[in-house]
Amino acid sequence: MKIRTVNTLDISSWLLLSKEYDRYVQETAINLTEWYEGNDTSISFDKYMKAKIDKGEAFMAVNENNDCCGIIAISKKNNNITFWGVSHGCDFELTGELLLSYALSQLNKSICIKISEVKSEAKQIQKAYALLNRFGFIYLCDTLENGITVSCLERAPDCPQ
Repeated sequence: MKIRTVNTLDISSWLLLSKEYDRYVQETAINLTEWYEGNDTSISFDKYMKAKIDKGEAFMAVNENNDCCGIIAISKKNNNITFWGVSHGCDFELTGELLLSYALSQLNKSICIKISEVKSEAKQIQKAYALLNRFGFIYLCDTLENGITVSCLERAPDCPQ
């Protein structure tokens, strides 16, 4: 498995990966319109993906067949992880760890790094929380993003891992 930069030809794969997580998002919001189309304070998912691609801030884990195993996107400006998903058909631990390690190598570890994760008791999301904890992220609070309840986590500056 390797990591490569996401390009515009990967948008459909990214959207399919995001849709794998819709069942968890729907636990807190039945209507996913705001999640994908944005609102007064957030852009649509399509515009978000294009912006991350244009900035070179989205990365995909691919297998030997160049299939998408997962994607992680960051904001260098805000020093945070803005999207993280592992395909349900792939090894979560292997793919998730590879993506998180790569993202952290691109961000400034001397200041706090934040990530938001969908709030859910589902096994896939609990795996994400466990891996984030192993990487030094701790729970801060719950909040709403595009109409969905998410948990905000933070990694302290110079956290070993």
